[in-house]
Amino acid sequence: MIFFINLNVENNNTMKQNYDIVTLNSNHSQRIKAQALVEEICDRFNLHNYFGILSVVVDEALDIIYNNPELDSNFNSDFSFEQCVNGVCFVFKTNQQVFTSITELIQMLTNEYNILDDGKTLELIFYVSGIDEDELKTRQEKFKVFFTQKSIHTKSIEN
Repeated sequence: MIFFINLNVENNNTMKQNYDIVTLNSNHSQRIKAQALVEEICDRFNLHNYFGILSVVVDEALDIIYNNPELDSNFNSDFSFEQCVNGVCFVFKTNQQVFTSITELIQMLTNEYNILDDGKTLELIFYVSGIDEDELKTRQEKFKVFFTQKSIHTKSIEN
């Protein structure tokens, strides 16, 4: 298991800091490295209220990657974390075009997302600094509604 953790502080306009990175390859078992980084970040920065939202969105992005039928054995991705003034950002930077679109769940649960480099990079941005309780509750409610609808849809398909 390869873990690259590089902590540094930059003084630029975005004031990014605490830059952590893990490298993933085409093996589906690599998902656990990204999920472990999300958990570690939530523990380190006391983001326990956001763990569910962050981990679900990262898992959705991992589904986009690992469910891609054109993914080949040369695939690799740097999955990184950056702490910014307004919150946190998780970035998948890959060597193959995998992010041509994103899921409804990613749209609902992120504050911003950016598909860059012709689909080779996906930025997932969450505002956690200064987020008020009402917005957090709204996100959690959207999350519940989404899974309730998904569960109802799944049950109707099974019958």
